[in-house]
Amino acid sequence: MVRRSLVAAAAIFAVATPLTAQQTMMSGPEEWTWSSDRPDAAGPLGMFGAGTLGMGQIELTYNFSQMNARGVWFAKDSLDLATTLALYNDAPLTRSDIRHQVRIGYGVTDELTLVARGEFAVLERETIANNGLIRTGIENFGDVEVGAVYTVYGEGPYRLNVQGGGIIPTGASTTYADTTASQSGTQTPLPYDMRPGSGTFGVTAALSGSVQNQVGSLGAQFRMRVNVGSNSAGTAGGYTLGDMYEFNGYAAYNINEYLSIMAGGRWQSWDNIAGFDDRLDVDGDPHNMGAMLAGQRAMLPMSITLVLPESSVLGGHRLSFEAIYSMHHDYEGPQLGLDWGLNFGYTITY
Repeated sequence: MVRRSLVAAAAIFAVATPLTAQQTMMSGPEEWTWSSDRPDAAGPLGMFGAGTLGMGQIELTYNFSQMNARGVWFAKDSLDLATTLALYNDAPLTRSDIRHQVRIGYGVTDELTLVARGEFAVLERETIANNGLIRTGIENFGDVEVGAVYTVYGEGPYRLNVQGGGIIPTGASTTYADTTASQSGTQTPLPYDMRPGSGTFGVTAALSGSVQNQVGSLGAQFRMRVNVGSNSAGTAGGYTLGDMYEFNGYAAYNINEYLSIMAGGRWQSWDNIAGFDDRLDVDGDPHNMGAMLAGQRAMLPMSITLVLPESSVLGGHRLSFEAIYSMHHDYEGPQLGLDWGLNFGYTITY
């Protein structure tokens, strides 16, 4: 963790130094005007709904995301396998969350943009149970998010946007597979971390800001999701996922008019699950205890964005790649800890 922290500090310093150096040059009589045609204008892929489109513009993005977890963590420390098995019947080893996400945006006016995203999830998990290795996988749809982004301030090099929206519970809030707890010929409900949908409606809100100069940009976004009501999982009234909060900050440097590099920080926090699925054995797996699944983590995202030249067949299309490294965990109860992740995006704007 210390080594990754040093890498994070070096990366952010390397990207941000040219920006601050050029800021002095911007104090002259001619102020820089914010531009959406640059490779650093959209921000990193890990952010959603951070900017607006021009009136009548349509933007389509395919985002491939893979987040990999390894080892059980409690508070800020990892638990060894023997300790985990002393506390629970099963010990999760790894989990891979792959999500194929489609995003769409439409510029109603130059200040107002409608946005939406939906996804298909492929979740895979390795667990030690009864002295054997169990591999479990599910494929299902996740929830859909819809919303609107509005520019509240857009003068010179500055942009400040607010976003509001909602979650439509299209994803599966209960998934099943053959596990060690299964009876012959039956499948059992999987733990909460193997369920791509919430089963409840939700409300989202975000505040985003960015500033550009001749060589790059700085930006930040705060997002929150509040879940409303309970789903129907189990026979005891179901459950509600914990509310989630996220902060992103980044610095981007344009190598040329087509290519930019970005580095920054990402912090996520989430609350415990309210209610429960009474079909889950709380002693069977750490992720069966929803009342102990709150936590927070910090990550280092580093990304590259390429805007294809207008002279090419795919002129104006945008390619983005983001690598994510785990920096810090603090979990209220034992749960799998994030190891690393990546995002790949392809964007077309009409």
